[in-house]
Amino acid sequence: MLKYALSWLLLFVFAILNATIRELTYARYFAQADSHRISVFTGILLLAIPIYLIAKIWPFSSSKEAFRVGFLWALLTEIFELSMTLSGGRSMQDFYFAHNVSKGEFWPLILVWLFVAPYLTWKIRNRKWKT
Repeated sequence: MLKYALSWLLLFVFAILNATIRELTYARYFAQADSHRISVFTGILLLAIPIYLIAKIWPFSSSKEAFRVGFLWALLTEIFELSMTLSGGRSMQDFYFAHNVSKGEFWPLILVWLFVAPYLTWKIRNRKWKT
């Protein structure tokens, strides 16, 4: 499981790439909240790349392992986000607000994607072809 924990750093690099793309391109045309919402969807697409590569290099041995890895990646992401919120002087209320889908926040979709994507890659790689 250590290799998957360390591979989260590659996901982090792609998240930084996503934020860089947002800030250098469409952020100037949209309100900050809207550009962050768009960024969730571009982030999901971009994160598919390292997730696919990780699953190809270190295939998940079972659906159970894939779900464990997904849980680990989502957990590491939340720990990082919480630490950035608190170290940046923002409140827990700000952290909770970022998770409030009813207020138009899409951040939880990233967490769902990180959780299910390893399973989806395992399922695709292990599907049985009908002949």
